[in-house]
Amino acid sequence: MTASERPARPDTADDDPTVRSVMSTRLVGIVPAATAHVALRLMAAREVRHLPVVDSLEHRRVVSEADLLRELLASHWPFAVAPPRVEDVARPAVVVRPTDRLSTAARAMHRSGDDVVLVEENGALVGMLTAADVISAAALATVRGDSGRSS
Repeated sequence: MTASERPARPDTADDDPTVRSVMSTRLVGIVPAATAHVALRLMAAREVRHLPVVDSLEHRRVVSEADLLRELLASHWPFAVAPPRVEDVARPAVVVRPTDRLSTAARAMHRSGDDVVLVEENGALVGMLTAADVISAAALATVRGDSGRSS
């Protein structure tokens, strides 16, 4: 490294990382025909709150734990004729790229009113990013920034 090539100071570190560096790649999907009960059991077993709905490459949808519980309550289950299905509850998902900045994904969440975005690369689902992931990344950046400051 020459005198003109100095490493960046810690306080100039990138505070807007890429989606790839924050997203979850541990994906658990579900088919549209699955019942809300199956989806909730899967979420509980895998300790996730959102499931991508896998029905085709062109139509990305997502279902959340809250969506499923709300639908079960609204359907008056177990008195309903049939349990609600994922396809009745799933909503179109906002999709971002892994190379997008975290702030871009956060703005997309805010505009859509959703707390999750799916991450696609070259047409393939490669990850998922939730509002909790965004908050954790922001908190970690704050802690890293504070630890380098002198009092």
